[in-house]
Amino acid sequence: MLKILRINNHKMKKIKLLFLALFLGFVGQEAMAQDSAYVNNEYAKAMALYNRAQRYNDLTVSKQALLEMTLLNPGNTSVLKSLAEIYFGNGQFVSSAMVAMDMINLHPNNLFALEVAAVSYENLRLYDKAIEQYEAMWLATDNSTILYQVSYLQYLLDRYDQANSNLGILTGKVAADEVIGLAKEDGSTQEVKFSAAVENLKGLIALDQGNKEKARGHFTKALEISPEFEAAQNSLNGLK
Repeated sequence: MLKILRINNHKMKKIKLLFLALFLGFVGQEAMAQDSAYVNNEYAKAMALYNRAQRYNDLTVSKQALLEMTLLNPGNTSVLKSLAEIYFGNGQFVSSAMVAMDMINLHPNNLFALEVAAVSYENLRLYDKAIEQYEAMWLATDNSTILYQVSYLQYLLDRYDQANSNLGILTGKVAADEVIGLAKEDGSTQEVKFSAAVENLKGLIALDQGNKEKARGHFTKALEISPEFEAAQNSLNGLK
């Protein structure tokens, strides 16, 4: 009799444990549902706040609302894109670079994120990091302007062999009538023949390496291609 009671007690314990597991599972699902409803509600409130802030042109509140949305849904790249645009547009390049890198971690080939990261790092003078992002853009787009920018940053970092190698690629790649926009001393942009820009950069590299005659040849050739090229003219005048 005692043996039977022990067996029954053992069965009762198992039944109790089963009911406890089912109960905890039900409670867990209910809690998850409540959490999901809470997150959805908070996200809707943040979205409404963002829309109202946009209507009133309040960038501070817009950023706050977007930040709340990123916490509630970290994988929403459209929210990250809007946040990056606000940071970048206000010259907050550290912040725009970090947001862009979060986007890249989610989507490595996102061209918007790569460009924001590259230009942000360039503005911060973190040229090595900028080159990484520009190179990723170049591989994705085969855009000659991007490769020129890579070459220019490599020149700034004294990576002359790498810069010349990329300029060699551009020499055989750009069309004779292809143009590129470069900054003038007054901050405006001047359009010159792409091949002239390549020659001028080759000249700057040669000058840095102490070969003035080779540099002169490149500057002169750049001006033959684009006679109004301000940077090339200034480079040549600097040799006189």
